[in-house]
Amino acid sequence: MRKLMKQFRMDNQGSFTLEATLIFPILLILVLLFVFFSLVIYEKVTLQYKANQIATRMAHTWSSSTMNIETGELNESDYVINNGDGLYWRITSNNGFNKFGLNLSDNGVVSKKKDRVGQYAANVTFDNGLFVQEIVVSLDKNLALPSVIADILGVNKVGATAKHPVVDQTEVIRNTDFMIYGFQKFTEYAAQYIPFFNREDEN
Repeated sequence: MRKLMKQFRMDNQGSFTLEATLIFPILLILVLLFVFFSLVIYEKVTLQYKANQIATRMAHTWSSSTMNIETGELNESDYVINNGDGLYWRITSNNGFNKFGLNLSDNGVVSKKKDRVGQYAANVTFDNGLFVQEIVVSLDKNLALPSVIADILGVNKVGATAKHPVVDQTEVIRNTDFMIYGFQKFTEYAAQYIPFFNREDEN
């Protein structure tokens, strides 16, 4: 009996098949996990790129609800007085009063601007801050993964969020002109009243 056991231990015949039978399933599972993990990363990166693209395009074309979101093209008939935005849309139609708890400013202009991105309109949020206006895009996507793989990876959907400040050249120019005009008026009034106060001090 001992001789048979010793002979069995010394015999290497069939060891490769036995080892392959044990190792191959483990390697196959690891490869499959790596493939599915790569697919999750791919979906995440693709979704993040889409969110960044929408946020950037919305921010650069926010000045008009009829401006082409991809090219920024604005037709002659799409000026502010004709496109329904209104001349003072930045004050009355840009959700500016929401910061003070007054929902008086939404007359559909913000919704019209969001609708330019089609099916992603519901994922776009406009944050009208006192100093910074920002477009926020939040996207999510369900992953078509087997339930076992989803449990192992701990994920069944991916999400992406992108933010971009609104680029409004007209507003920058108008604010700059207002500051210059206000400073000039201040210096004019100061030049008139400062000598008056200095004369009272001398008396």
